[in-house]
Amino acid sequence: MRILKEILFWLCILTGLAWVAARLNRRKTLVLNYHGVYGGALDPVTNFDGLHVRSDRFERQMRYLAARYRVVTPDQLLEGGPGADARGPLAVITFDDGYRNLYRYAYPVLKRLALPATVFVITDFLRFGRVLWWDRVRAMVASTRCPGVLVPIQGRERRLRFDTAAHKQGALRLLLRELQELPPQRIEALLAGLAKDLGVEERAPETDGPLSAGQLREMVGDGISVGGHGRSHDSFLHLSREHLLAELTESKRVLESVTGRPVHWLAYPYGYFSTEAVEAAIEAGYRGAFACMGSLNDGIPDPFAIRRIGVDDHMTPADFIVATSGLRDFLKGLGRVCRFWWGAFTFSTSGRRERRDAVYVRDRGEV
Repeated sequence: MRILKEILFWLCILTGLAWVAARLNRRKTLVLNYHGVYGGALDPVTNFDGLHVRSDRFERQMRYLAARYRVVTPDQLLEGGPGADARGPLAVITFDDGYRNLYRYAYPVLKRLALPATVFVITDFLRFGRVLWWDRVRAMVASTRCPGVLVPIQGRERRLRFDTAAHKQGALRLLLRELQELPPQRIEALLAGLAKDLGVEERAPETDGPLSAGQLREMVGDGISVGGHGRSHDSFLHLSREHLLAELTESKRVLESVTGRPVHWLAYPYGYFSTEAVEAAIEAGYRGAFACMGSLNDGIPDPFAIRRIGVDDHMTPADFIVATSGLRDFLKGLGRVCRFWWGAFTFSTSGRRERRDAVYVRDRGEV
């Protein structure tokens, strides 16, 4: 399936469809979302979903942006409004969490190309080096020699296998999806039980730790802006109004103290938000917030629901070009329409066949 998709994307590029889409969408705004950037090699289990992007791939993507877009900060995005000027359509580059590998691999590229970017930092990660739960579970699964365990997934016991790298990747996919839907206390309880069942002790993950305060200040001095990503990265959907406001105000205060700059922007943990989260963000003094939703922005009708396209290490050059042009959105919409009409057609055909069969049975005197 992946090969077929890659062929389709290259056909879209070579026939000029991606260029046409980019021209038609030139007044829409592109916002990219990264997490980490790495050099060398990462364990295929711990980085199974491409959360951390290879440095050479990241640099090619940044050069592509620099040649075709006017890359701006979130503040400039609101001030400039929707659309494009003579220097090209607008783009924003963002990073979530605040991994140290950004300083080593992403920051030099951005500095060399004079591209602004925004890093949304988890302040407990920054201040205390608190290992993020998704890195903890990756490290546990990667290191276990247990062939399989029973784990509660979506309200029922499921047996997860760990005897091959492919099985570990599949198990992580299910575990991460399940855990990010849970409140923090249940995440910790499940992780403690999982470590015991897997027969492993929690160890330092392979991925980098957090940026230091000094590294963050240096980056800010070179045009990198800083935004909030919560104090603990707990989902805003699971927090009371009081705890939500504390997450937003405390993380904002810490980041402003570290950088000496005002913090106006927020990225919702996991991309999840609600009316209450937006109201709390406004009360805490943010100008806007970024979600996910994987598509271009047709203007900025709501500064607290800005869409971002996630970039991972599995995104090929063709995939990147098609996604940033807006053509991927069109193809997905076309696919949904085709599936709808195919479903309607097969339902209709099935209905005609059932009626025909019923007539046939009646003619034989059996009904």
